[in-house]
Amino acid sequence: MSPQRTHEPDRLRDPETGEWDMGEVRHRSKGWIAVLLALVVLVGGVWFVGGKAWDAWMGFRTKDDYIGTGVDPIQIEIPKGASMTAVGKLLEEKDVVKSADSFRRYAQSRPDESSRVQAGQYKMKTQMSVISAFDALLDPANLVRNMMQLREGQRTSEQIAAMAQASKLPVEEFQALVKAPTNLGLPEWAKGNVDGFLFPDTYELGGNPTAEGVMKMTVDNFNKVVERNDFVNQAAASPAKDPYTALIMASVVEREAMTSEDRQKVARVFYNRIAKGERLESDATVAYANNVTGRVTTTAEERKLDSPYNTYLQKNAGKLPPTPITSPSEDAIEAAVTPAEGNWMFFVVVNLDTGETVFSDTFEQHQQAVNQFREFCKTSDKC
Repeated sequence: MSPQRTHEPDRLRDPETGEWDMGEVRHRSKGWIAVLLALVVLVGGVWFVGGKAWDAWMGFRTKDDYIGTGVDPIQIEIPKGASMTAVGKLLEEKDVVKSADSFRRYAQSRPDESSRVQAGQYKMKTQMSVISAFDALLDPANLVRNMMQLREGQRTSEQIAAMAQASKLPVEEFQALVKAPTNLGLPEWAKGNVDGFLFPDTYELGGNPTAEGVMKMTVDNFNKVVERNDFVNQAAASPAKDPYTALIMASVVEREAMTSEDRQKVARVFYNRIAKGERLESDATVAYANNVTGRVTTTAEERKLDSPYNTYLQKNAGKLPPTPITSPSEDAIEAAVTPAEGNWMFFVVVNLDTGETVFSDTFEQHQQAVNQFREFCKTSDKC
């Protein structure tokens, strides 16, 4: 009797003949096809359901938010004291974020960082995600800093020109404030005059500055400097006797002294000359009277000008100019109320390259120093 044929799961050939068992092949093929179809259906279902879920999630997200770090560059002004709600509304208006509410909710989830957002101009982009927009406001590199520099020894006319340029405001607005400085916070002893009170420093203007705000910022800085140095009391105890006279002296010292080390000695020379009723003979005051700049010396013709600022005139002997001629530095302000001790009556810068200055007690000594200066000028174009 022939043995009964069995179907082993791992054999598709007849064990006796070695021929393909087509019945087994067809049987297994049906199983594979069924499995394959099941996999196709399963994968298709997952893809379909996953795609629908992705579309739903993306639709939910893009409804209230953009995706990515933005498209076109734009500058945004964040006002001082603006809440995150106000910031969100501003960003939505400028199309930086899609939803002000989304921005507000995200900002509320990061309260510590929200408190660090500063007022000012920011470099941002349109159509930013809420996260990207919020992070951009925290990055100092995106804050546009509008800086203004007032140099030591500048005249008021030069200072307001610098203010107008930095703020992009009409110079006429600053000129009007010079004439009517009521709201600038000048000290009472300023006598309503801004000359000398616009403290030289580097200032950050922020966005949308006003002429009054810019100028007041410099006056406020001046007030802080003089308070820190107890200037008013020191002036009362100095040869100046009062703060306004001391400030005038500081303004002249600022222009006459070539180095910080010489400022107190220069102040002493002028105080000594005033005490003896002598003319100050300051070229800086003559240059101011003639409205000339860029030279350390003046001409004989310029020294004849009839002006209270011309300290070469005999009628102005023993007197300072009536107002400050520049806005002095803190060092010059200090020098005016703490002059060096000495009997010097003259000084002259003998080397404009190094700032070397010779101080003399007598006219004869001074003439020798003047000759040194003339020798220097023979080979220099700075005179």
